Amino acid sequence: MYQIPKQKMARSRKSKDWAKECIRAFINRSSFSTSTKHTIQTYYEAYNGNLREADYNYVTNPYNSEAWAKKNFPARLRNYNILKPIVDLMLGEKAKRPMAYQVVVRNADIESRFDKFRQGEFRKYLEQVFVNEANEQGIPTGQPSQELPAAEEYMEQVYSNYRDSRAIIGQEVLNYLFDWLGMEDQIQKMFFDWLVAGECYSYKDVCMNDVTYDVVSPLDIDFEKGPDVDYIEDADWVVRRQIMSVNQVVDRFYDVLSPKDIDQLEMPTAKHRDGYGGAQSMFITKPEDDESDRMVEVLHVCWKSFSRVGILSFTDELGQQQEMIVDETYKKEEGEEITYYWVNEVWEGYQIDKDIYVSFNPHPVQRNEMNNISVCKLPYNGRVYSNRHSDNISLISMGLPYQVLYNVFHYRLELSIAKNKDKIMLMEMNTIPKRHGWDEEKFMYYADAMGFAFIDSTAEGKNNERVTFNQYQVLDMSLGQYIAAQFQLLQAIKAEWEENIGVSRQRKGQVKTSDGVGVTERAVFQSSVISEEIFRRFESFLEREYAGLIDTSKIAWREGKKMTYVTSDLRTAMISIDPEEYQEAEYGVFVKNNSREQDKLQQLKQLTMAFAQNGQQPSTIAEILDTNNFSKIKQMLAEVDEKQKEMQQQQQQMQQQAAQAQMQAQAQMQQQKEAFDADQNERDRALKLELKKMDVAQKVTSDADGNGRRDDIDKARLEVEKEKVAVQRQKSS
Repeated sequence: MYQIPKQKMARSRKSKDWAKECIRAFINRSSFSTSTKHTIQTYYEAYNGNLREADYNYVTNPYNSEAWAKKNFPARLRNYNILKPIVDLMLGEKAKRPMAYQVVVRNADIESRFDKFRQGEFRKYLEQVFVNEANEQGIPTGQPSQELPAAEEYMEQVYSNYRDSRAIIGQEVLNYLFDWLGMEDQIQKMFFDWLVAGECYSYKDVCMNDVTYDVVSPLDIDFEKGPDVDYIEDADWVVRRQIMSVNQVVDRFYDVLSPKDIDQLEMPTAKHRDGYGGAQSMFITKPEDDESDRMVEVLHVCWKSFSRVGILSFTDELGQQQEMIVDETYKKEEGEEITYYWVNEVWEGYQIDKDIYVSFNPHPVQRNEMNNISVCKLPYNGRVYSNRHSDNISLISMGLPYQVLYNVFHYRLELSIAKNKDKIMLMEMNTIPKRHGWDEEKFMYYADAMGFAFIDSTAEGKNNERVTFNQYQVLDMSLGQYIAAQFQLLQAIKAEWEENIGVSRQRKGQVKTSDGVGVTERAVFQSSVISEEIFRRFESFLEREYAGLIDTSKIAWREGKKMTYVTSDLRTAMISIDPEEYQEAEYGVFVKNNSREQDKLQQLKQLTMAFAQNGQQPSTIAEILDTNNFSKIKQMLAEVDEKQKEMQQQQQQMQQQAAQAQMQAQAQMQQQKEAFDADQNERDRALKLELKKMDVAQKVTSDADGNGRRDDIDKARLEVEKEKVAVQRQKSS
C-alpha cells in the first residue's frame, strides 16, 4: 500500500513527484474492483430485468446434473420483474413533488442589516402617521392619507416580509442554474441512483467562466468512508473513474499532454495492452487488435491538503484597524503584522492510462466558510443512504430477496403446469390394433383429436391370453389445487414486498368501489409515511447540493455576470450580479419537498375556484395552478393581499373625496338657492310697489274693456302674473 505523503508543507515544495505519490496513494485506497461495486451492478441489472441463471442453480439444478440433462426440461427460469414498477412509481412521485427551495444568507452582518431596514421602515410609519394627522386638521401636506395598522402589527409585517437583498440575488441565481443546467432531469437521474443503489453523486466545476455539472454513477466513484461522513463533500478524498476513447482523452487534456503521452495513448506498449486492471474488468470488454477502439481509464483524484495562510493586520488611510487574508508568498510592509495558520485546501490530479499524471493543482473551486476558512468542501458531493455501522441499503437491495423468491415460485409453477395431466387412462399396449397398421402415435392422435380410440380385442396379452376390455383404469394426475396454492403464494410474496416498503394498492391507483374515500385516503397516507424517509434523506442531500451550486457560481462569476433565463411560467427573467456583494455573501438553502408541502399545495390549488368567485384576476389563478413551489405561491398571495389593501385604501380615499365633493356641491347649491330666493323677494317687493302706484293713477287712464281698471294697469298685471308663474316653475325645477 502506498503511503500518503506529508501534506503540511509549503506550496513551493509540493512538486510533481509529490502530487504523483498522493494520487497513487488515494487510488490504491479506492475499491472499484471489490464485491461492493459488483453488488451495485447486480442492483441495476435487477431493475432492468436481467437474470443471472447461475444465481438460481440451486433450484434449477440441485443435483449438479450435466448441462444436457436440462435441455428438454419442461420449464424455463424467467424474470417476472416486481422491482421496476415500484422504482418507477417513486420516480413518478418525485417528479410530481413541489420543488420548493428557499435561499437564505448566513453572514454575520445579517442582524445589523435587518436592524437598519427595520429602523427605516419605522421611520416611514411615523412619517405617514404625521401626514394622516395633518390632513385631518386641514394642514396641506401634498400626500394622501393611508390607513395604518397598529405599530406592533406593522412591525410584525415588516419582520415577516423582510428579505436580504443578497438572499434575493441568491434565489434568482439558483433559479437560473436550474434552467441553465437542466437540474430537474439531473435530480431525477440522481434519485434513480438513490433508489437502485442507495447512493447518488455529482460533480461541480467551472469552465469558461460558467458552472458545469455532472451526475456521477455510483459504479464510478469511491471515497473515504466513515460513520460520520454523511456527505461526500466532507470526506478527505474521492476518486472518480471515467472510461474514455483516445480521442476523448486528447480533447479533454490537449493542453497538458506531452507528445510522448499522446504517442503512448495511440500506440500502447504491451504493458498497457494487457488488460485494463481489476478496476474495469466488470464493465469493459478488452478490445481486439484494432487499437483505434481502445478505451482508456482516467482517474480523477481530489483530496484535502494543507495550505499556509496569513491574517494581515494593518491601519488604513482613515486610521481604522483592518484585517485581510494573504497567502504564504505575501511580503509584509512596514507597520503590517501577519499571523499564519494552517488550513485545509482541496487539490486535484488525474491519472491516465495507469502512468500518465496531469493537472495536479489546487482545485479552482475552493468552498470555504467565511467564519472558518479552514472548513473546505470537495467539488464532489453525494450521499449514502445508510453506512453507519452496517452495509448500505437501497430500495432494490431490500426487494431483491423477494424478486428471487418470486422467480423461483414462478419456475415451480411452470413445472407444475407442465406436470398437470388431469385424469389419464391406463391400458395395455396390446389393445392397440397394430395388426391394422396402427402405432402408439396414431392411437394417441385419435384419442386427443376425435375423442375416441380403437382397440383390438383379438390381440394376445401376457401369457398368450386374450385381452379383454375391462382392463382399462383411470389415474387422476391433476394438480389444480397445487397450482392454485402457488398462485396465492406468488401474490403473498408480492404483497409482502410492497407492504414492507409502504406501497399499498391504493397508492398504485388500484381502488375498489367498496373502499370508500376515507379508507383510500388513509391507506395512501399510511403508505407514504413508510416511504417518506427515502424522500427526506434525499432532500437533505439536495440542500447541500444547491448550496454547492451557488458557491461554485461565486467562483465562476467573480467578475460579475448579466444573464437571462426562462421561468417555470415561460417568462423571461434577467439577473445582474454585483461581484463585490455576491462574493462576500454566504448562502444556505432549505428544501421543502415533503408530502406535507405537497398536501398544502394541492389544498391551496383547490381554493382557486373560491379565488375566482371573489373576483381574483384570471392571470393570478393561472399562475397559481402552474406553480409547484409552495413558498412562491405564498409570496404571490402576499403580493395579492398587498395589492388588495392598496386597492381598498384607494377606494376609501376615492369615497372620502366623493363625499367631500358631494358636501361641497350641496353647500354651493344651498348658497345659490338662498341668493335666488333673496333676489326673487326683492323683485316681488318692487312689483308690489309698482302695482300700488298704478292703482293710484287708475282714475286718470282709459278703461276700454269697462272692467273698472285702466287698460295699462290690466296689461301690467298680466305681465306680472306671467313673470310670477315663470319664477315658480324655475324654483320647482
